[in-house]
Amino acid sequence: QQQQQQQQQQQQLQVFAAAASSDATVDAHHQGKQQHPHLQQHKQRLQAHLQQQQLQQQQPQLDCLEADGDQTRTSVMLRNLPNNYTRSMVLRMLDEEGFQGTYNFVYFPIDFRSRAGLGYAFVNFVDPATIPRFWRTFEGYSKWMLPSKKCCFVSWCSPHQGYSAHVERYRNSPVMHESVPDEYRPLVFSGGMRIPFPRPTKVIRAPRLRAAQDLATP
Repeated sequence: QQQQQQQQQQQQLQVFAAAASSDATVDAHHQGKQQHPHLQQHKQRLQAHLQQQQLQQQQPQLDCLEADGDQTRTSVMLRNLPNNYTRSMVLRMLDEEGFQGTYNFVYFPIDFRSRAGLGYAFVNFVDPATIPRFWRTFEGYSKWMLPSKKCCFVSWCSPHQGYSAHVERYRNSPVMHESVPDEYRPLVFSGGMRIPFPRPTKVIRAPRLRAAQDLATP
């Protein structure tokens, strides 16, 4: 029952946030595209409250991660990353936060049409014991290299889990075609150093200009 109440509160807050955003947009149109300061402050308070509530909801999961010591899952997703980030920026962020050498697979999907990031990344770790620290570091993370109001959150990868599963998912994917820029491709590592991606087991077809999510489905 408590969980249902929290979900209802979350839905109400999202509705209020959407309404505030809509009101601010209309107000901006009628006032020379400048948001009314009260509406802007209200929207910011709602966003902050939603982010705080999300962190509170994730806390039990974080506690369970450390208590259970899950030794089977090693793959996570970083969500809500800035869309103007690049793969290089994601790697730099991981390393600067103390995770250099702990991961062996990273993929930051890019939209081929817009050349913008899709806002999430897949990361696989060598040791599952690293994940609780990683989760705590990036849950609510906002220390971006570029201006952004986004707050990152973490989730498990599904349905693919583990290094081998991700390699098999992408080694024959169009994203690995020779026409695709290197910056758009997934990477594999050993001992903190990039190594060649395992060779394909069949002929890779060139990607079509379609929704990039089709190529990046986990």
